[in-house]
Amino acid sequence: MKQTVIVRIALAVFGLLTVAMLLLAVFNEKGAIQVHARATKLTAIESEVSKLEAENKQLHSDIQSLRTDSNTIEKLAREELKLVKPGEIVLVTPEN
Repeated sequence: MKQTVIVRIALAVFGLLTVAMLLLAVFNEKGAIQVHARATKLTAIESEVSKLEAENKQLHSDIQSLRTDSNTIEKLAREELKLVKPGEIVLVTPEN
């Protein structure tokens, strides 16, 4: 009888310790919830980095075109600065 009480107490203590360890494993600073949140944040940051690298590559290509390609420079001058060659006639149509 005395031995069964000791076994029950030991099982109860073991059970409480197990529950406490599981709660710590899930909810503490380095627990499963925080790990998942940080993994999600890391994925978002990596995605942003990839996007910015692609944008940077495109901008670098645009810079090279502006430095070396006269057609690109002419296109930009016509579209952005509304410049025309001497003798050209520009027709402006109203926008809807």
